[in-house]
Amino acid sequence: MKPRTLAELGLIALVAVVVAATSYMSQNRWSQAKVSGAPLFPGLPSQGPKIARIELRQGDKKLALERKEQNWVLADRGGYPAKTEAVRTLLVRLAEAQLVEPKTRKSDRFTMLELEDAGVKDTKSREVRLLDQQGAVLAQAIIGKKRTDAFGSSKSGTYVRWPEDAQAWLANTDVQVSANVRDWVQPSVLDVEQAKIKSVSVEIPNEAPLRIEREAAGKFKLVSIPDGKKLKQGTDVDAIARAVGSIELEDVRKPEQASGEVSTARFETDGGLAVVLRLRKDGEDTWLTISASGEGEAKTQAEEISRRSKDWEFKIPTYKASAILKRPADLFEAS
Repeated sequence: MKPRTLAELGLIALVAVVVAATSYMSQNRWSQAKVSGAPLFPGLPSQGPKIARIELRQGDKKLALERKEQNWVLADRGGYPAKTEAVRTLLVRLAEAQLVEPKTRKSDRFTMLELEDAGVKDTKSREVRLLDQQGAVLAQAIIGKKRTDAFGSSKSGTYVRWPEDAQAWLANTDVQVSANVRDWVQPSVLDVEQAKIKSVSVEIPNEAPLRIEREAAGKFKLVSIPDGKKLKQGTDVDAIARAVGSIELEDVRKPEQASGEVSTARFETDGGLAVVLRLRKDGEDTWLTISASGEGEAKTQAEEISRRSKDWEFKIPTYKASAILKRPADLFEAS
């Protein structure tokens, strides 16, 4: 082979290597970034077994998680079961977090990074505290804004600082901290397919009761429409069946002594399952309890519903309460 030919082939090979390397680095930018530094909490990985309680705060929202043997519960919500995997993920992220880049020390800039005092009303910053069985604080930090793609397209960072320190930092880990109950539990407390619901009745104090039934075509219709009444245009009766069969919580607590107006929604399924929802207002919030019964196969389903809901009262979103508690004035045109 001629020397010129060899040189040309060598040049082509070199260009190919450069192109390949450039392409790899452009698709893996994180490999070029500095993503390690001093630990946010030195020694925390070895203290894992000592952690007995986690306290979370964001403005006026507070939440406490407590270890119960191998599981975790909401300590300030009567011991309602928490998702162990969610707790584990938080603890791993905190143990792995390293301070990569110092940011501002000026308190008037903390709001921009969501690192202001976590007790301030309507704040976006969140405070997390890890405690042992004696109540001693093992770790504490204010968790701020997530910085997407801080270390390349596949790795985000989080702004953090210690409450007693004015120095803000960018940590190399995506730390997800929330004081919302639904982020730490299984939010679905009732899930029955609309297609299996055959009838629904709604009873509100001082209002005429409503009842809907499923027709052969699968749509729902109101039973016994009052003489001279006409449904409002756009009324979706099926929405009532969808609403009663699918309940997700916003908060949870042990049932309190009922006071004020209590409304009831009942539904039955083709398989014989009967579910009763009792709803009551507490200030601006709506709370409900759930009971279920059935025979045969429906009994098993009823027992599963009762297992999740017995002895608990659930706060539901405002839109869900409005979808369930339909008054005649909501459905019929004015005379």
